[in-house]
Amino acid sequence: MPPAPSDPTSPPIGFIGTGLMGASMAGHLLAAGHPLHVLNRTRAKAEPLLTRGAFWHDRPAAVAAAAGIVITMLGDPADVEEVYLGGTDRVPAGEGLVDHARPGGLLIDMTTSSPALSQRIAAVAAARGLACLDAPVSGGDTGARNAALIIMAGGDEAAFARAEPLFRLLGRSATLMGPAGSGQRCKLANQVAVAIGMVAWCEALAHARVGGLDPVAVQQVISGGAAGSWALTNLAPRALGGDFAPGFLVRHLLKDIRLARDATRQSGVEFPGLVVAETLYEKIAEQRLAGTSRGDEGTQTLYNEYASPPASESH
Repeated sequence: MPPAPSDPTSPPIGFIGTGLMGASMAGHLLAAGHPLHVLNRTRAKAEPLLTRGAFWHDRPAAVAAAAGIVITMLGDPADVEEVYLGGTDRVPAGEGLVDHARPGGLLIDMTTSSPALSQRIAAVAAARGLACLDAPVSGGDTGARNAALIIMAGGDEAAFARAEPLFRLLGRSATLMGPAGSGQRCKLANQVAVAIGMVAWCEALAHARVGGLDPVAVQQVISGGAAGSWALTNLAPRALGGDFAPGFLVRHLLKDIRLARDATRQSGVEFPGLVVAETLYEKIAEQRLAGTSRGDEGTQTLYNEYASPPASESH
């Protein structure tokens, strides 16, 4: 594929984190004509973007210096803190994004992370005259590939207005939920529904199977009624067909469940459904198949926990 032509009216964008979703997201920005400056822990995952004309950098500080707008799509809060604030062996103190961002720059973290961390980063950024948004997404790898993500943002209205043209390249909706941390709060609410919903369709289809019904036929019938959900329509057929390749990793959902529980720990509100989902996904994440962690399988692998009865029940 020839390098993407850059549009002189399109501002350069920095993009850190070109993994399962980030590579597609960065590709949409490149295709729209934005000069793209990228960094990923493993350079090989960024190579398709480099072939198309993106520029490689080996430090967050270099990305920040090259582009007035920087987007991050990372793995977990520890990665976010490291890239933005530094203070680790990989990113020493004084080498984070906020230390080297251009004056008046805009930093957009699209990782699912901690609301408290997003608030802290926003405060540090504001003290340096920078704008900052937490803007996690829903839609998984399919949504990223098809530019159909749902984007939930936290920050001020001016920063959101600057980011909106980019969000339109990445998703089918973007909503400002409130001040810093609000995007993360909304995403964690989304993940609570996702995690408990995964348990629901797995148990529903297992219930049908043990009752002598074909779970494939049952999935086709009930997905069009009141029991219907995105996961029942899209992930259940994959599980029933033995396809457990990740659209969204088990270990990432487990991380999000724990973030949701941490964020509400002082609320006094109980979340028993979330506890059940956490227990089940912890069990999966601890298992190994052929030397590979099941934490790197797709979340639909939960159906395997209901696929056959325990040995003591099969006699």
